[in-house]
Amino acid sequence: MSSKCVKIPKSQGETTRQSLVEAEIIDQRFKIRSDDEFVYIPVLKDLTDDILNKIIPGLNIIECELEENERAKTIEDIIGFTPSFEVIGDIAVVNEDYDKSVGEAIMKVHKSVKTVLMPLTPVTGEFRTRDFKVLCGENRTTTAYKEHGFRYEMDINKVYFSPRLSTERKRVVDQVNDIELVIDMFAGIGPFAIPIAKKAMYVIAVDKNPAAVEYLKKNIELNKVTNIQAINADIREVQIPQEADRAIMNLPHSAHEFLDVAFRLVRTGGIIHYYDIRNEKDIFDNIIKMIREKASENGCLIQIADKRIVRSYSPHEYNIVLDIRIVGKELNTR
Repeated sequence: MSSKCVKIPKSQGETTRQSLVEAEIIDQRFKIRSDDEFVYIPVLKDLTDDILNKIIPGLNIIECELEENERAKTIEDIIGFTPSFEVIGDIAVVNEDYDKSVGEAIMKVHKSVKTVLMPLTPVTGEFRTRDFKVLCGENRTTTAYKEHGFRYEMDINKVYFSPRLSTERKRVVDQVNDIELVIDMFAGIGPFAIPIAKKAMYVIAVDKNPAAVEYLKKNIELNKVTNIQAINADIREVQIPQEADRAIMNLPHSAHEFLDVAFRLVRTGGIIHYYDIRNEKDIFDNIIKMIREKASENGCLIQIADKRIVRSYSPHEYNIVLDIRIVGKELNTR
């Protein structure tokens, strides 16, 4: 059957597939197929080349013949629709006000899920947390999550965490070298900071949420990394011994409020990984203009080394990242 798809060399197949999964643009109705050289991955019928290239630059959509997936019993088969949810460890978190039957259907289809949580509040406050109730399953909000060989423990009721940034975290980690000092300005439980510490010279991981830093310290020990410092503080109050080579700004709704801090903390030649949420009508232009203005106000000359969509965030909105290189600083900006 004919479907939209992307054609990728076999050597890049799994990495690309994972990125497309996290961006939620694979058409699950069709099977992925391959030949001696290429992998063909089905994508959603309304996906455009423009949006695809903002997620994975250089890919093009083609038409290809793919087999339809054999239908195992789905959640939709059980309850009549497909609920919105994500899985963190052995906990599923639904995104809307569903009844218990939805949780039971999720657990029936996803055998590894032991608890289904429903949020009672949106993500709120400076710690980006939500209150939950147990929809069904075990009465807990704690879980352990594995990613790229690392293990993270957390209490979803006390800390913010998204499994949908897995590929993005690996992309950043892969850029780090062993002479870098890296500062993670909003570190949470450590999914950027801990794998980076396995590669970098030293990592300073900062978060204002004391519960997040508790788990950060636990996860540092759990993953046996030693060249990392966990700090419970507002990043504006943190002083570091020398300018960093790289900063992570994963606070997408309000990272713009801390650009002055990042420009102070990162050296000339260093990189800032800046995350934001943008509407599809203006994904990059205005945010890049604002960042250039902020850089100028703080005595910095910058270059946008990379820009990309990380994932779909909500209808018509995308989580984006800009890799900002500082190419010059006034002498009095320290």
